[in-house]
Amino acid sequence: MSGPRASSLQYGRSLWLRVALLSLLDSIALFAFLVILEREAWGLMASLVVGTLFINWAYLSPRSLALRWLAPGLILMAAFVVFPLIFTVYVAFTNWSTGNILSKSQSISSWESERYIDPADSALTFDLFIFSRPDGSIRFYLPTAEGGVYFGEPRPRSAPVGSGRIEDPATLGVADDDGDGLPERIGEFSRMDSRQVYSAAQHIQGLVLDLEEGGSVEPLSIGLTGTATGRLVTASQRYVYDAEADLLIDKVGDRVCEPIRGDWVCDSGTPDQEVLDRGWVAPIGFDNFTSVVSNSRIRGPFLRVFTWNLVFALASVALTFTAGLLLAMVMQTGNLRGRAFYRSAFIIPYAMPAFLSILIWRGLFNENFGQVNDLVGVFGVSPIPWLSDGTWAKVSVLLVNTWLGFPYMYLIATGALQAIPEHLIEAAKVDGASGGQTFRRVTFPLLMVSLAPLLIGSFAFNFNNFVLIFLLTNGGPPILNSAVPVGHTDILISFTFDVAVQSGRGNNFGLGSAIVVFIFMLVAVMSAISFRYTRRLEEVYGIRT
Repeated sequence: MSGPRASSLQYGRSLWLRVALLSLLDSIALFAFLVILEREAWGLMASLVVGTLFINWAYLSPRSLALRWLAPGLILMAAFVVFPLIFTVYVAFTNWSTGNILSKSQSISSWESERYIDPADSALTFDLFIFSRPDGSIRFYLPTAEGGVYFGEPRPRSAPVGSGRIEDPATLGVADDDGDGLPERIGEFSRMDSRQVYSAAQHIQGLVLDLEEGGSVEPLSIGLTGTATGRLVTASQRYVYDAEADLLIDKVGDRVCEPIRGDWVCDSGTPDQEVLDRGWVAPIGFDNFTSVVSNSRIRGPFLRVFTWNLVFALASVALTFTAGLLLAMVMQTGNLRGRAFYRSAFIIPYAMPAFLSILIWRGLFNENFGQVNDLVGVFGVSPIPWLSDGTWAKVSVLLVNTWLGFPYMYLIATGALQAIPEHLIEAAKVDGASGGQTFRRVTFPLLMVSLAPLLIGSFAFNFNNFVLIFLLTNGGPPILNSAVPVGHTDILISFTFDVAVQSGRGNNFGLGSAIVVFIFMLVAVMSAISFRYTRRLEEVYGIRT
């Protein structure tokens, strides 16, 4: 079959295949849209809508034939590069941290679900029977004075009210083997005997069973015989939100809580002011950025870490490049025996997983049991505190990074040396240049033209080399008397991790993102200056394309 009919048939099949695949994609996107809508993640929702519409237009419009080949790459770039970058900048301008991770409506719902139980409530007490399953699940069984029964899954006291559930024993199957009116088994659950109850007393007393009508059942006491006593108490809503005034009312303390920069502040401006611990994500302007600059607790360690970070990145590039270039030049020697073996050996550190090599070096640098100190001890040298002294820890970081990085530099230097025309070297020798002069005036400048961009990339990588610092020294040894957690070998990215995640005061993603933006700006400026110098090299040596 040929001609217009065949072309039409082929086009029709292609169209229906695209429609089928796009329908599947749109169905998944619609499901994701509903999930995101429930969580009120508006930025992610906008990205999903724009991306879905773009894909549908690219593959259905006859005007976008060329774009269909680029669409997958553009989508992946937007998802894994553009969106994380924009999101990081957005977080830097918010108070996103522990205690401020919800939306405002979720925060209001969370506080309105709080129930208050008066400690002086003289509720009736009952015998409480505990049932368990082999997997450790617990159920409370509480017969009431009116002949009723409460049976259900309790929640930890720290969990939100209502996270447990009431069940109907009759639907699960009740087995009363001895006929005393108290079941031995309910479904898969068996009644715990006195010994079992007493051994699990601490865990049981931390549980509460919420009732559908608003009350709750909590263990009151567990005696030496394993007999549990529970009480049935009533609970009332503690916080009420006034939508018109935009205030949260605490009925127990008779307090008014105002929304201030993502937090509910009760009795604002008074000595009894209190900030409730469940706020929401809210914009706070440049506060995170100004904290880095103006807060002395952060500014001092930041400048110290930045200085070491710059030295570390520059020294790493210099050491790895020097070692790699020297080895590459040695391998260029014409009469060298075993060249293939040496070249294979040089690549071994590059072939091994970096994290594994770092952990091995951490063991080798152990002050008391490491093989490095055993080796230097043969020459009468006292054990060196490789990882416990600030200066030696920095030396160990540079040594390990040189070990990890020189194979890459060796490979690119080998390729660059082989690309240098031989007649240029021969011309320099004919003009009477020595080996050193030939290297300085011909070989090295031509190497830098091709290798300078790669060295800039290596600098940017080492400037953010979190894995090496985290696995080898974890940023340590710590700097004593510092206002924030910081160590002698911390670089900016590990310092950000310490401040934002491991400070002991919860996660502070907003401040961490602000520092990340600073790091990005620093690397971008230094890379721009370096690339400008690279272009000058190309112009000087007349090989600019």
